[in-house]
Amino acid sequence: MADKDLFLAAFRGEATERPPAWDQSVAPDVAAEVLGRPALAGTIVMHYLEAVASVRGDSAYQEFMAQTEEDRVAFARAMNWSAINYPWLRGRPARQLDEYTFLYGDEDGDWVTYRYDPAVGTYGPVAHSRPQGWQGEEAIRGQVDRAWRNVERWDEQSRPTLEERTKRWLALAGDEFEYVSGGGGMAVPLNEEWMIACAFVPDLVAEYLDAQVEAGLLGLEVMARLGVRVINGGGDLASKNGPLYGPRFFREIVCPRYQRVVDRCRELGLQYIFRSDGDLWSITDLLFTEEGANAPGFGEIDHDSGMKIPLLQERYRRLTCVGNVPCGLLRSGSEAEVRAFVRDLREQVLPHGRWIVAAANAVLPGTPAGNYAAMLEEAGVL
Repeated sequence: MADKDLFLAAFRGEATERPPAWDQSVAPDVAAEVLGRPALAGTIVMHYLEAVASVRGDSAYQEFMAQTEEDRVAFARAMNWSAINYPWLRGRPARQLDEYTFLYGDEDGDWVTYRYDPAVGTYGPVAHSRPQGWQGEEAIRGQVDRAWRNVERWDEQSRPTLEERTKRWLALAGDEFEYVSGGGGMAVPLNEEWMIACAFVPDLVAEYLDAQVEAGLLGLEVMARLGVRVINGGGDLASKNGPLYGPRFFREIVCPRYQRVVDRCRELGLQYIFRSDGDLWSITDLLFTEEGANAPGFGEIDHDSGMKIPLLQERYRRLTCVGNVPCGLLRSGSEAEVRAFVRDLREQVLPHGRWIVAAANAVLPGTPAGNYAAMLEEAGVL
């Protein structure tokens, strides 16, 4: 079976001699160690590198994007992956404030500044144009209205970019890789204002999610028409202690909207991967059974928060699982420890199929390339 074919075989539940491999995000330093040259592959470090390239002008930005494409394909080929995906990027900032700080958005309206910390490789928000605490119902209503305006302008603002990107990455994937496209994602912002909104104005939160769903459905139509077969969706909603807004809110507000997305994917012949790390056991029946959203795939499976593929496979026989090898183990463990973990996982899950070998979330900066290769070798990929 060709490497590409292994990817969809996992969704069909076919037991194969080895699993397909793919990671949604790999740190540039790890890719560089594998390829023997500087490489742009993924993780949040790329957001800073994208910002640096962007402020240098259109030519530098286009070079950055072209190099990203080349490097992700080269890394996938070197690691014998079965799929590739467009990397998660933040987009172009409005301007640079200092060496490590960039402003995004409208300086005279809504904006946020991000700062890169070279010591730990993080790039996160440090200032906002509006307070992030509870500002009242009208403030939430304003954000809901903006979300609906984005839906109204979707054909003009988003469709051309999505079509161009999808065609380009499908061409890059060719007959060698399955192209996994981001899409159909949905999330309540995980900050104080929105967590309070979940309790005080749940109907407005529901409407905010409705706008996300409508935009997502428009995107799914485009991707299915162009030939995409796998969607990497979902949205972060949990910590190691469980869903941040509680199982009841998920059941009543969030789950019915995910069900609309997954149902439409099924109608379009798309396989949908729900993604969120953290402990999701309190809502997995809602996510992965016919009584709920019935998503066929699960990614960012957080072993360190108690989400273990053998337990998931025992409970949800038709669920395809992506990842589960702890990011911390890959980064800080020995090759022998990585091999032991993957060997045990492979023995338990490969006979059932429905497993795509990958890191639990991302291959983090500082991960030894030897550890990542050991993971794939022990799974039988390399």
